[in-house]
Amino acid sequence: MANFIIRYRWVIISVAVLLGAGFGLLIPSAETDPEIRNYVPRSMPSRVTTDSIEQQFGVQDMIVALFTDSSILNEPDLIQIKNVDRAFSRLGGLATVNSLFTARDIRGEDGMMMVDPLIGDIPETDEQFAELRQKILSNNFARDIVVSSDFTAAAITGTINRDVPESETLGKIDSIIASTGGGAGTLTGGLPYIRRFISKDVNRDAMVLIPLALLIMLAVLKLTLKDWKSVLMPFSVVVLSTTVTMGLIPLLGWKISIISLLVPIIMISVANNYGIYLVSKYQELCRGGILPDRRGMIKSITGSLNKPILFSGLTTVAGILGLLAHSIIPAKQLGVLAAIGVSIALALSMLLIPAMISFRKPSKKLTVNHAGSGDLLDRVISGIASTVIKWPARVLVISAVVTLLISTGIFLIRTETNQENYFPQKHPVRKASEIINAKFGGSQTISVMVSGDIKDPQLMKKIDDLTLHLKEADGVGNVFSISDVVREMSKALYNPNEPEYDQIPASGEAIAQMFELYNMSGDPDDFKQLMNFENTSAHILIRLSKPENEVIRAVRDDIGKFTADFPAEVTIGGYAIIMADFARKIIHGQLSSLFFALLTVFILLSIIFRSVKGGLTGSIPLAASIIIQFGFMGLSGIAIDAATALLSSIMIGVGVDFTIQYLWRYNSELKKGLSYRDAIIRTYSTTGRSIIINALSVMAGFSATLLSGFLSIRFFGYMVLLSIGSCLMFAIIVIPAFLLKFKPAFIEAEMAYKNNKNKRNEKDVITIASPGANVSTGYPGTADRSCATDGKKS
Repeated sequence: MANFIIRYRWVIISVAVLLGAGFGLLIPSAETDPEIRNYVPRSMPSRVTTDSIEQQFGVQDMIVALFTDSSILNEPDLIQIKNVDRAFSRLGGLATVNSLFTARDIRGEDGMMMVDPLIGDIPETDEQFAELRQKILSNNFARDIVVSSDFTAAAITGTINRDVPESETLGKIDSIIASTGGGAGTLTGGLPYIRRFISKDVNRDAMVLIPLALLIMLAVLKLTLKDWKSVLMPFSVVVLSTTVTMGLIPLLGWKISIISLLVPIIMISVANNYGIYLVSKYQELCRGGILPDRRGMIKSITGSLNKPILFSGLTTVAGILGLLAHSIIPAKQLGVLAAIGVSIALALSMLLIPAMISFRKPSKKLTVNHAGSGDLLDRVISGIASTVIKWPARVLVISAVVTLLISTGIFLIRTETNQENYFPQKHPVRKASEIINAKFGGSQTISVMVSGDIKDPQLMKKIDDLTLHLKEADGVGNVFSISDVVREMSKALYNPNEPEYDQIPASGEAIAQMFELYNMSGDPDDFKQLMNFENTSAHILIRLSKPENEVIRAVRDDIGKFTADFPAEVTIGGYAIIMADFARKIIHGQLSSLFFALLTVFILLSIIFRSVKGGLTGSIPLAASIIIQFGFMGLSGIAIDAATALLSSIMIGVGVDFTIQYLWRYNSELKKGLSYRDAIIRTYSTTGRSIIINALSVMAGFSATLLSGFLSIRFFGYMVLLSIGSCLMFAIIVIPAFLLKFKPAFIEAEMAYKNNKNKRNEKDVITIASPGANVSTGYPGTADRSCATDGKKS
């Protein structure tokens, strides 16, 4: 390996640079996908039913323009709303528009049905405004639909026409609202605007978080590895592997989503893991005072670290590939991208960094942090080692009790798929959503399509019964159906004391006649969202004031039970149903990926340590950290969503590295003849420090997510810090205590197996300290001598 690296070092460096440059040129062509429904497979039943409903009645994704004032019923505000309404009606990007000025007033006059706009001329006197107020309150098509009951807000709603680019339509809407003067405050909301802000904030996060994560990583490496030449070696691996991974997104024809936004953060945080161990080993050799030639240096570094680094990389990739068990499409894509990226980082670390080390030239002795000076990290490690060695049993008991206490939060875990909650409280789209949910019935919808003879009175009565039933359901804001229209028409044709008033007619002919009378003064297109032209399908549109998953599932189940005896085919769909199923997919994917990752890592650990007990021991930090992660999420109220659902696989993939490195070095020290106690001390003083530096750098990289524009990404960042921190604590505190207390047989078996095999290679291992080396001496990463060869070919 050393001969190969030295012989082809220029080739290795050139290929790495060209690879990064080539893939980097592809990154600008990547597109953003803000549509959450694309996160689930097209074959998912709720998506199939929603598509079939939208084929009949159009896309139900609403834009909502809000106008707020202390009293919206005043002349300037009404003029403002009227002007915006007229401009919206001319937009080709809106399929339908509903407002104060399009809402219908159905009334009877001389035995005839009259259909007029709710507002003809804008009132001028107090008496006219009072009359309009009363008309609105008595109009089921206006109250809390286009005007709130307290008259502090009005809404213009429109459904998107997919034949026109959504971004173009939203841009024109913004221009219309901005150019139309008035005294009312304005906000815009609805799913199209949520998608727009997702695209905008994803791009903003990419521009801010990626450079920030790189700067944080550079600072952490400088603080821990000290000299810039040592820092730039693992940092170059970070930059190159991240660039290649991001370039794969457009190359594979994928798009950037909220989830795939995490790909560069993961790479920046994880890609330097292996390089840190190599550079730390290089500095460790420097402190030893014995400077081998270039080939000997590379052989010492790669010979002692290639296997543990390779195994760490494989287990990291295996853990991340657990995301392939997810049914969420971007989660699978992230698993593929991160696994490829980590593999590239692993290859670059094992080839590029040794190649770069081979060029190091002699330099003057550094006086920074001489061995034995004892910096803060030294003292922390010394304190941890002393505590673990003195009280291993107490360490195990305390850690077990703490883990069990935190685990109680698992029973409080909830899921969250409502996109409105991705944004902070003060975000404009979040403010708009709160008003829509509180005053206008909500913007997220459930659609029910009834297929049959809609003008059949029996079926119309069933639709009416369902409509009335749903209006009383918890979490339901507004319900729109064709039966509501029929009831309003009956009010216009009959007097309140007649039995037919506010009722569904008893015959199909009477229903048909009502529609004929309506069409004489009204527009047949008024009902195109509620009934098709052939009268063979009806659409019940349910708007949710509480779009939580529990409410959505309860409403769906209620509809299923209520329509079991319908004399027609009933199809339930809508965006809210897709989101409820999305939540279920998240839970299923979380469990599947967790099981897959744990099983794969356990198998690999068992192979690495040639023992099932070794696999179980190595899995202790992971299992405990998973329990802590889910328990803390339940106790803190952080929900499992599209981002936090990725935590377990990422944590398993990254966290297992710490345990492997610790056990490997501990095993290595035992093979040199050290006692269990001295092997623990020696492992703390060498690899233990590298593990802490590694973990801190990973946590530092992920800390950039705390500044994300999305709450879900911020929560992901919080949980990564907790998860990686708990993996670190268990790897450097609980595992050593376990080894001292129980002295597992698999370590001694591994020693016996490898002792004879590796005797011939021991001459290549440079002994840095005596068996009783104190914890405060001999740490990698605190070089007191810049190690290099003479730069001549060996």
